[in-house]
Amino acid sequence: MAFDLTALTAYTDENSLDLIAKAVLNTDLMGEIDLRSGLSAGTVAINLMDGDLNVADLACGWNPSGDVNFTQTDIVIRDKQVKQDLCPDQLRDYWLSQRMSAGANQESVPFEEVIADYYVKRISKYNESFLISGDGTATGIKDQVTGANGATVSANPAAFTLANAVDQALNIFDAVNEASKDREDLIMIMSPAAFNVLRRSLVAQNYYHYDQGDGRSFELPGANVKVVKTSGLTGSDYVACGPASMIVAGTGLTDDSSTIDFFYDKGQQIVKMISKWRLGVAVSQVDQFGTNGLA
Repeated sequence: MAFDLTALTAYTDENSLDLIAKAVLNTDLMGEIDLRSGLSAGTVAINLMDGDLNVADLACGWNPSGDVNFTQTDIVIRDKQVKQDLCPDQLRDYWLSQRMSAGANQESVPFEEVIADYYVKRISKYNESFLISGDGTATGIKDQVTGANGATVSANPAAFTLANAVDQALNIFDAVNEASKDREDLIMIMSPAAFNVLRRSLVAQNYYHYDQGDGRSFELPGANVKVVKTSGLTGSDYVACGPASMIVAGTGLTDDSSTIDFFYDKGQQIVKMISKWRLGVAVSQVDQFGTNGLA
């Protein structure tokens, strides 16, 4: 005699384990550049100063020459938001015994901390992409640091491979304006894939002694530049190098995008989630940068 189980659904235990959020590629370009807080949405100007230095032979009298020149670069700052409706009753069939209240009115959702942490990471990843590519109405670093806008395009640009990555990176460093090449805040931004290829290339060429950093950045041997990977360039061969302090990000409060609020709407009997923040980016002196100019 045998059991006939064809009418049954295989059992899945949905209660014993906590919720696990999916992985999010999260890098930290914001921590490398010049972040200005306390700004309102709209267009904010970065004021730049330059001057003419006209040296003449010593002579009697007063013969002034030259000017102090002021120019501006604008940051376009956008207000952003995430809003979601979460219906707790939809979860009763899955977490009734362990996570849901016994009452008919459920005024919170289980795993709020997990959900909030996950969306903070997603927002951080969005902001990283915004810094690189903008949002369609405001441009990012990739559209600002170009040969057409005054950056120097490196010699023989090509996508990084194990064979050419070191030379390509050094060529991009060489393209940085000489006036900025000895600065202590030079960074080279690239995709995580290019970052990993460059590290492997350094090992393959016996630069085994180089400091591999924290896995997010490292110092490029033979150049005073910090190589930084950014998730905003995922899938792109674009690389740029220049002074980090000349990449200015503007925001309202620096912790806005890490704050997510949950509240219960009695009228609709749902839990609402909201996060609001503002962000913009501008490169103040594009002519000081080098880039490979790739897509």
